[in-house]
Amino acid sequence: MENKRKKGIAPPRYDEAFKAGAIRMVTEQGRPSTEVAKELDICIDTLRGWLKAAGVRAGQADRQNRDSRRTRELEEEVRALRKQLAEKDEVIDVLKKSVGILSRP
Repeated sequence: MENKRKKGIAPPRYDEAFKAGAIRMVTEQGRPSTEVAKELDICIDTLRGWLKAAGVRAGQADRQNRDSRRTRELEEEVRALRKQLAEKDEVIDVLKKSVGILSRP
């Protein structure tokens, strides 16, 4: 069984700006921590450690991101449905006026 770490090779060190950027990707951009870790080619446990050190719980951040994404989707759907309803109301008004015109003697 081969060890993932080779002797004499230290794990990579990341500067504070890189860590802060990774944390912002999860907290502000609303991206899942697993996706961010994969994109940045870092271990998910490393990213979770950075999030914990920053006072952010990774699971909680992912849950909040999913919730806010779902809220945005629902708000978009409500806007689309309101627009459809307004169009239908206009059609109904036109039909009511036309019935009134046609029913006159």
